[in-house]
Amino acid sequence: MPVRSLPLILSIALTCIGMGQSQPNRDSLTLSRVGDFSVPYGPKSLRFSPDGKVVAVDCLYGHKVVLVDPGTRKITAEIPVGGEPVECSFSPDSRFLWVSLYNKAKVLQIDLSSQKIISQVWVGKVPKVVEVSPNGKWLYVANWESGTVNVIDTATSKVVRTIRAGRIPRGVAFTHDSKWAYLAVMGSTQVLKVDVEQNHRVIGPITVGITPRHLQIDPQDRFMYVSNNLAGTISKVDLSARKVTARVHVGKRPRTIALSPDGTALYICRYDDSKLGVVDVARMKQVHVYATRTHPIGVTVSPDGHSVWVSSYRTSTIRVFDVKP
Repeated sequence: MPVRSLPLILSIALTCIGMGQSQPNRDSLTLSRVGDFSVPYGPKSLRFSPDGKVVAVDCLYGHKVVLVDPGTRKITAEIPVGGEPVECSFSPDSRFLWVSLYNKAKVLQIDLSSQKIISQVWVGKVPKVVEVSPNGKWLYVANWESGTVNVIDTATSKVVRTIRAGRIPRGVAFTHDSKWAYLAVMGSTQVLKVDVEQNHRVIGPITVGITPRHLQIDPQDRFMYVSNNLAGTISKVDLSARKVTARVHVGKRPRTIALSPDGTALYICRYDDSKLGVVDVARMKQVHVYATRTHPIGVTVSPDGHSVWVSSYRTSTIRVFDVKP
């Protein structure tokens, strides 16, 4: 073999090794159940803070937001909110928590240092998913019964725009540069793309299949993952092409989904199956299924990717898993 060809061979070999490292085989990933603990009645959803120091649990029927220490799994605060908290979203600096009240047509801003409500904003009927943009400037609120999405300026706590979304808007996701937002319209087959910088203008729909419920976007802003509730599937959308490129059946009524921080694994609440599914998104294959308590409804992943928490609001419990690569 000519000596001059060796660098090329080595280059090809190193490239292949690098490719293998960037696309880990998620068949080898396992979850180890750490344990269950109880929270006040009806934990509908839960979120890790961006700094990983707290988990916020929205206790729908307990009319309070519970703060939990991830290390000890002990409740550190119970914050009464005067209504039914259904979803929440942290500010990027983990200082504030925004909470939607299912039965009150408003969202609350909670200062986590004082654990006090510092602002209340009236929104549409039956607000569900709330999502703060990665740059912290905007809060989008999906209103089920109004068919709208309110845009709130987080600096002023004022609604600055109302987007007509259609029947049962629910999921909301921002790209990591905060330039684009995507809105799942659960009463349709579409996700709407929104130009955030151009006065939050809807620029067109993406057809993703029936009952799109929850959305997640990968760290590179290349792909979006959609839970199709009635179809029992997860759809993978190429954001540049604006079309579905893959779909996997995962079980009955996939609801909330959470993407691992490295963007390789998708965790799925299979509501009617009482299971947590794990999908390898590179292959769009469900590689693991784990038992949960009855009707898992919320799931969140720690910022380091080492812990997965699942809520079951019918049993008022949280189940915690450690991720074992």
